[in-house]
Amino acid sequence: MKRAQYLIAGLLLIGLVNAVVLLGAAWNREEPADSSLQLSERELGNTYAYWRKDNSSLTLRLDYRWPSRDSENTYLSISVEKMAELGFALPGELNDEGVRRYRRQLDRDALLVLELDGPAYQREVALAQAAHAEALRLARSVPDSQELREAAEYSGKMLEQEQQRASRLLVVDVGLDQQVLRARYPDRQRYAIVRAIVEAQASSMVTPWTGEGDDPRPQAQRWVWQFGGSAETPGLQSLNLPLRWHATFAKLKEYDERTDQGHAKRFNAELAFGRRLEPWFVELAAREQGLPTTKVQ
Repeated sequence: MKRAQYLIAGLLLIGLVNAVVLLGAAWNREEPADSSLQLSERELGNTYAYWRKDNSSLTLRLDYRWPSRDSENTYLSISVEKMAELGFALPGELNDEGVRRYRRQLDRDALLVLELDGPAYQREVALAQAAHAEALRLARSVPDSQELREAAEYSGKMLEQEQQRASRLLVVDVGLDQQVLRARYPDRQRYAIVRAIVEAQASSMVTPWTGEGDDPRPQAQRWVWQFGGSAETPGLQSLNLPLRWHATFAKLKEYDERTDQGHAKRFNAELAFGRRLEPWFVELAAREQGLPTTKVQ
């Protein structure tokens, strides 16, 4: 008798959990969506790596990135000023114990603002163009230098990568209040707000010697601590593509990876972010190079 009661209780619990999940998903997708982005394989990763023949599911990863840093000595994604705004306690002293206390802080929930094909991406293109122009100038100034020629060729490939294949989705802000962020970024077709987990991080950097001659500073004085943080978005790493698009995805034309840098399939997709800021696919569109987009719903 007790075994039957436990079985019934277990089944009821499973049913209750599933009902809560389904109700949450339905509430998340109620209109209007918080944002809706028109993406491509550039923002949805190397899709060929996510098709598994031994698995009936098909998932894609939302591929966003952080803007290039203004200084080569800056390694952390989130500035120390932003970390303070998120509620992290900054170290009072720049010593090993202060660093340990800063790093030991618990991770915090936060919100990231993702910008699609906006000023942040245009800045990345401009930086790549400037780097290529400078590499060409140096190569022309010393025509016999193979090293400079190779550097110019490499910068040209990096510019092509930025213009044609790199993700156009960049993090432009971090915060805690969704309403404040949405007021700051009202365009819901360009800016998506997503949930993230922020971790406190610290790294040591070498400060350059600006004086003349060899650096006379002791080794310990050449390094400084930099404080900041990083963020992860677990909910964006595995986006389930509904079954109705599996056949379409499988039939997308394969491209030569040697000439197309590994992007084996080309497509457009609309990704909506709901009330809980959780994304889902609204539609998938096959795209042939040089041909109009054909929507598949």
